Amino acid sequence: MASGKKEKEAPKKNPKNNDPKKVKSHFALTRKKRNKQLLIIIPIIAALVGIVSYAVYTYSSTLSHTVNANFGPLGSAHVHAAFAVKLNGTILDFSQNKYQVKSRYMHVENGDGKTLHRHATKVPVAEFFDSLGMNVTKNCFTLDNGTKYCSNAANKLEFFINGNKTDSIANYVFNDDDRILIVYGDNPMQVKQDLDELRQSVIKK
Repeated sequence: MASGKKEKEAPKKNPKNNDPKKVKSHFALTRKKRNKQLLIIIPIIAALVGIVSYAVYTYSSTLSHTVNANFGPLGSAHVHAAFAVKLNGTILDFSQNKYQVKSRYMHVENGDGKTLHRHATKVPVAEFFDSLGMNVTKNCFTLDNGTKYCSNAANKLEFFINGNKTDSIANYVFNDDDRILIVYGDNPMQVKQDLDELRQSVIKK
């Protein structure tokens, strides 16, 4: 005997939502889009990290040459001196960008390589050269590339302050309008000419 109730029909599957090929295609498109976004974002993040790292390194490098408990506080002085370093007849060019403002206490600036600026008390000339990776002692002058110019039987390393010869320059704290010359290997007549040129050098304040 047939029942009066109709059998319930099984729910129809939605082919649009359940088609394995379409589902797979959807995930593939999503993954492709995500990968494309990562290709854009990752280089940007890497670039930002590089910029920040370089800034931190540069700032830390500068601080390592300027923080010294023996110096007076920054701003406790502001004096200027003309200077020149001549090695075997060649004047060092401190106007190069790599030598500009490497110490907050003593430096050259604004593309000038002939005027030393001192911004605190008790800061000796050696601070400037140390900040550039150079070194000056009583007997040797060492460049930032490691080349040494030391006094020997043939050549002498000499120092002059305002035309007067002195034994050493490293610990000298210069005064406003001083003229400082470091020379190696020149003959006496050439040194006199170097001193005359330094005397006429403009001190940029």
